Amino acid sequence: MNHFKYSYYIGALILLSLQIACQEKPKHGETPVSSSKAMEKPAEDTAPKESMSPKPSKLDSIEQANAKSVQESDEVTKAYVNLSSKDSIIRLHSNIRLDHRFFGYEEADTHSTKLLLFSIFTNDVKDNPFQLKLGAYYDTSDLDSKGLKLKYVGTKGDFVEAKFIDATDIPVCNIYFEKKWIEIG
Repeated sequence: MNHFKYSYYIGALILLSLQIACQEKPKHGETPVSSSKAMEKPAEDTAPKESMSPKPSKLDSIEQANAKSVQESDEVTKAYVNLSSKDSIIRLHSNIRLDHRFFGYEEADTHSTKLLLFSIFTNDVKDNPFQLKLGAYYDTSDLDSKGLKLKYVGTKGDFVEAKFIDATDIPVCNIYFEKKWIEIG
């Protein structure tokens, strides 16, 4: 007899929960479900559905937060190339008080494949979280320590073209940076 009472109460609580859940206001884009329809469906079908819009991944969140920080910054660090020097090496010296964050692209187009990142943000650089082919670095001294270099080639529209050179002085590939991140002198 006691078992019957508990089963009755549990069943009543489940039905009450379903009715309350079905009476909640629908989320944007969802169709409301009437309580009579909820009673007809099994409990697993009445569970609220997850939103159809995907949640941003951890990398998307990092990307958005760090890009926003740089955009809102009054002063930023830029890379530079001294054309009067014979080597035409692009250099970037980071300053902890100034932001910088820019990508090197496979083509002179910000929608092309990102190959390289220079950033002041640890979560952009540590362990190359974006899995960029040429890596992620705080500045060019990180490249120098591995024997790598960026050599200025020229400009192409709104981009600076450079050669990414490995430790044996062999160019690996051409890489493009938005001109706004490179001072040419």
